[in-house]
Amino acid sequence: MRLQLMASRGALTSLVLAVLAGIGAVACVRLGIFSDAGGRTIMILATGLGLLALGLALVWLKQALTRNAGEGKRLGLIALAGSLIFLYHPLAYVYYGFTALPVHDATTDPEDPPQFVALAKIQPANDRTFDAQRKITYKGELVTVAYALHEKYPTLTKPHAGLLVSPQKAYWRAHAAVENLGWTIVDASEKDLRVEATDKSLWFGRISDIVIRVRQAGTIGSRIDLRSQSRDGTLDHGRNAARLKAFFTQFHF
Repeated sequence: MRLQLMASRGALTSLVLAVLAGIGAVACVRLGIFSDAGGRTIMILATGLGLLALGLALVWLKQALTRNAGEGKRLGLIALAGSLIFLYHPLAYVYYGFTALPVHDATTDPEDPPQFVALAKIQPANDRTFDAQRKITYKGELVTVAYALHEKYPTLTKPHAGLLVSPQKAYWRAHAAVENLGWTIVDASEKDLRVEATDKSLWFGRISDIVIRVRQAGTIGSRIDLRSQSRDGTLDHGRNAARLKAFFTQFHF
């Protein structure tokens, strides 16, 4: 009985410490107190505490089921559910770090990516040039960025052409999609059929720049392409490609 109760208490204590460390890391990075690297270090500690909470909660659960006893039931259940919820985002981040392409710049048109105009005036840590021929490792092979994007995201990199609406209508639909997604519009030019916006990551508020380009396709149709680039960091853990997917989910063809 003592082990069961101690496990439930330890699990809840570890969970509370993990949550406090996570909140502290996010708040300090957002407020500029810690660097991005410092925030990641604290998040690693918070994730470790979350894993400890989960482990102790499982010990409590095993004891409770084996002994058919309910000591520490409330603490144990809170710790078990809370640790699973808390660990979802950091573990998903690690998972996508292993499975996503090792890039920080994603586009639907690797051969002719949309170019930043208004956002080009901002000098990020990353070069604004999209290097489609840069070599990266994909499925154990050394391939170009363009090839990897086509292979990994075929539904994104296929020509988004043949929209049976004028470029102007497609432009305003794209503009509405950006607003619905909550991205911050930096520049919108109906004349150039271009929308530029920014979006921040959930935890540390890392900024990505987005440009949407609409072009004539055929006699009455239009084509739309996007590009999303992280301002810093060499890996985006799939976040920029996720933004492209979110746009086309929101955009009404």
